[in-house]
Amino acid sequence: MKKYLCIPILFILVFLSLYSSAPSVSSSELKQVTEGDVTSFVDDNGKIRLAADKGYASVVKKYEDGKLVLEQYLDEKGEPVILPAGYAQIKRVYDDRGKNTEIFYLDENDRPVVMNNGYDTIRRTYDKKGRADTDTYWADNAQTKRTQGYWQYQRVYDESNHICELRYLDQAGNLIRNTSGYAVVHRSYDGEATIDMYFDENLNPVASDLGQYGKRTETLDNVQITTYLDEKGETHNTNRGYAIVKKEGAKTQYYDADEKPVTIGRNQFGVEQVNGQSVYLNEDGEQMMRLDNVLNTKPYLVLIFGILLTFVTLAVKGKGRAVFLIIYIFFILYMTMAYRETGDSHGEFELFRSYKAFFSSAMTRQNILNNIWLFVPFGAILGRFERKGLWIWAVALSVAIELVQLGIGIGLFEFDDILSNSIGAVIGYGLARSFRRFRFGKNKSTIKEDDMRTI
Repeated sequence: MKKYLCIPILFILVFLSLYSSAPSVSSSELKQVTEGDVTSFVDDNGKIRLAADKGYASVVKKYEDGKLVLEQYLDEKGEPVILPAGYAQIKRVYDDRGKNTEIFYLDENDRPVVMNNGYDTIRRTYDKKGRADTDTYWADNAQTKRTQGYWQYQRVYDESNHICELRYLDQAGNLIRNTSGYAVVHRSYDGEATIDMYFDENLNPVASDLGQYGKRTETLDNVQITTYLDEKGETHNTNRGYAIVKKEGAKTQYYDADEKPVTIGRNQFGVEQVNGQSVYLNEDGEQMMRLDNVLNTKPYLVLIFGILLTFVTLAVKGKGRAVFLIIYIFFILYMTMAYRETGDSHGEFELFRSYKAFFSSAMTRQNILNNIWLFVPFGAILGRFERKGLWIWAVALSVAIELVQLGIGIGLFEFDDILSNSIGAVIGYGLARSFRRFRFGKNKSTIKEDDMRTI
């Protein structure tokens, strides 16, 4: 019976995929309505909907003495939901002056939870004028370093009470470069625009990981515009080829210093968030006709595509198995590494972290299922070869992909991704071996030599 255990597991996977394929929408497609302490995303019919890109449908804000003390995030049914950042609630504590001195990030059971940024609590101090001064980060009641590379964050103000400098500090309060490459930000203002210039721990101008020395941010006609600058404050192309980023609603598009559309990958001119997933845009800002775009916008196709490819692997014979194996490896590399913009290298090393939010976060659930289905056909084709235990090569490929993503900053390294890929590979591998037993029976001696070569 154990030999066929993968079959009911496959049916469970299919059921979960169908459950997760229910139509979803992003916040840009919904309206926000506030009733009392509750603000919800609603569709045109007034029905509360979960905004896939935000990870919640409603937020309940509770006040005491006119001050916000608690934010609770809920799904469409009014049940607590864990946001993509890893928390379900935010609790704020105030001192005698009414200043927010502590911010706690909690799970759905009111327990502190370490977020993706590496902390569960922010402790904030204020200067003599009552202005927010320094934030320190804590996890499990111990001061900790954010995943962005610093322990403390300090603000400095000008005579007009505007922030004129931001400092990134180590545990002892010394300047330290964050993972973007700078330790100090000098901030100035030009009308409604904000201009930030970057400096190192010795207060010398320094380029960030993008290769720019600063940026200008402003909003014009509901379009958020970020312009990257060189050391002299002039518009400057980053080392990824773009100088200007324009964000309107769910769309983000990229332009060079001459304001001409520019690719950030291979023929990819922008990104749009649809159903909580990234969909790539062409030069005109329209969705590109690409396989990953189709799968991201129509989650049910992941299920169909995964099942179809799995059965194809069971039908392939002889040398076709090796050819299919090579082709599918390239397909996996395409889906996991192609068309991705590089960024900071960081990882999430807590095992089962995303699985804890499997039923409370639609986006997390879909990502897990996508990672599983991606490796089911791969495991199945490995199971068609004679040597036992070949599924371990699927695990090795997953580990290699995650390490490359971590090394060059084209994605988030996650142990959970490796786990999901491994689950998919084992299911596919077991299915292929079960198919073999079903086809030829338990007695291997009855299998003809020619048949053995085609399995």
